[in-house]
Amino acid sequence: MNTIIYEQVPQNAENSFFYRRCISWYKAAIGYHQHPELEIGCVIKGSGQRITDDFIEHFEDGDIIIIPSNVPHCWIYNKLSSQAEETVEEAFIQFPPCFLERLARFANEFQEIASFYSGLKQCLSVQGETLKEVRRILLDFENYNEQQRLLGLLQILTLAFYSKETKAIGTKTFDGTTTHKNRQRLQAVYKYIVENHRRKITLDEIAGHIAMNKNAFCAFFKKSTNEPFITYLNRFRLQMTVNMLNRTERNISEIAYEAGFSDIPYFNRCFKKEFGISPAEYRKKYGK
Repeated sequence: MNTIIYEQVPQNAENSFFYRRCISWYKAAIGYHQHPELEIGCVIKGSGQRITDDFIEHFEDGDIIIIPSNVPHCWIYNKLSSQAEETVEEAFIQFPPCFLERLARFANEFQEIASFYSGLKQCLSVQGETLKEVRRILLDFENYNEQQRLLGLLQILTLAFYSKETKAIGTKTFDGTTTHKNRQRLQAVYKYIVENHRRKITLDEIAGHIAMNKNAFCAFFKKSTNEPFITYLNRFRLQMTVNMLNRTERNISEIAYEAGFSDIPYFNRCFKKEFGISPAEYRKKYGK
């Protein structure tokens, strides 16, 4: 079973936060992990699925999220979205909770902002015009000296705090406690779905992946998510088809196969049951 990696964020006595911008192979991103540092993550080139605690969603070029302390997360990139060399590009800022404490002591004007991020329990997606401005500042870090980067970080935190264009990610807040073994199992299931949903996944296979028998797994998954595994898997696959219907002009049957549906009539029935309209009607209404 895959467990959560506890990442050691690089630190040194000369800097109060860590910044990196990197180009890497699309499969080389760190696995499902957590760390006490808060993180501002920007996808420069690439797309795929992102897992944050108990939530899976699609991400695209330009996405920026703010991750609270200790919230497990990972980005799983789609090879089709990578560059010719199968690479993706990312930029991150990571800073410890004590950075916010020092910020609040340094200036009364920052106390409310520092308190907000210190108490943050749910990831935030930055959107709209705020996203454009935060992205501009973050990408300029390559041209900044250390003092300018610090000012840039403060500006990003302030913009996101006051903006009405931030959206909470996920279905519930993270309680900040040590991740229980059952939660780790569930998160391992989520990650397995993201990486393998394009092919048939049997109950025996997924149960074995987290070292459980089939009956125990079915009971565990339904108790944890309030729905059977196959229902959850189909809903995830349907969301993948929606992403492709919205963003591409590919044939609908091809999209269904890509998402993991081998039976097109079954796919059409599932889609209409979930969204109330057919895939073709959905594309006509919401597609490019």
